[in-house]
Amino acid sequence: MNSLFRSATIACAFSALIEPTLAGGLVPHRVAYDLALESSAQMSDLSVNMKGRMVYEFTGNACEGYTVNFRFVLETGDAEGNSAVTDLRNRNFESGDGRSFDFRSQTFVNEVQTEDLKGTAVRDGDKVKVQLKLTEDSEFTIDKPVIFPTAQLIKTIAEAGKGTTVFSDDIYDGSDGGQHVFHTSTVIGAPRSTPPDASEKPIGDLRRWPVTVSYFGAEAGGDQPPDYSISFDLWENGVSSKMRLDYGDFVLDGKIVHFEMLPETPCSAPPTSAEPSVALPPGTDKPAAEALPKAAGETEKVEQPKSDTPADTKAPAATDVKPGD
Repeated sequence: MNSLFRSATIACAFSALIEPTLAGGLVPHRVAYDLALESSAQMSDLSVNMKGRMVYEFTGNACEGYTVNFRFVLETGDAEGNSAVTDLRNRNFESGDGRSFDFRSQTFVNEVQTEDLKGTAVRDGDKVKVQLKLTEDSEFTIDKPVIFPTAQLIKTIAEAGKGTTVFSDDIYDGSDGGQHVFHTSTVIGAPRSTPPDASEKPIGDLRRWPVTVSYFGAEAGGDQPPDYSISFDLWENGVSSKMRLDYGDFVLDGKIVHFEMLPETPCSAPPTSAEPSVALPPGTDKPAAEALPKAAGETEKVEQPKSDTPADTKAPAATDVKPGD
């Protein structure tokens, strides 16, 4: 289960590939995915039920930098009626020149905060200096070339446009306690020719490619399977649809339930590493259970952010939600 929330940053970031060919800049947008457990014989034997929601917001440009802000909530239940709700809240900022990356990650389990991590990574030549603030302050240096998430995503959409089918990168994204670098292998398929489904139509009349990104630990051998992989349809304007998160022993499918473009900010100043104010995605101030998808027949509404106030360090009050509701 730790790998699920370790990789939530990456899964959400793939909703925000950055470089549309027509606009020549970034495409701010907000998207919500409902997550459901993909049925399999293995999961049936375990009698496990999972449902969740991922809400993602991307803003910024190459001058001001890029801000990614999301919330990932997953409820897991078993046949005995036991359930747990894990609530991950993440905000990160990457400078437009790719030289610095700031992040904060908060995790709540059953409304009790289990982690509050802040970190900063600054590029110095081929090295990256990382400072972390958790229970104790720490710092270390990554002694090899790595890229940050937005830079990796810009590269992915650029490679798709060129017809590249496979490429690899080492990425630092602050996940897994901020201590690790992950090796990634990205596979890009031919552009889709099938019509978009109803949830995808608001995205626009644009090219899209099937993409799979596999994540490996830094010490993984050549024949070792990935820690996890993420598959999705990547659209030319940067939106991802048909999300599939594969953790080996279980798979989550993600479907868009809300999508909107956000106002664009003209890029008229030199790139900066200053961190901007961060707005919370829809429902961040709600109890985790209320952020979960509703059962069939229940009224569903995706709320807009109410303020720019950062998430409280204290978990919100509980609301009863049983597995399968």
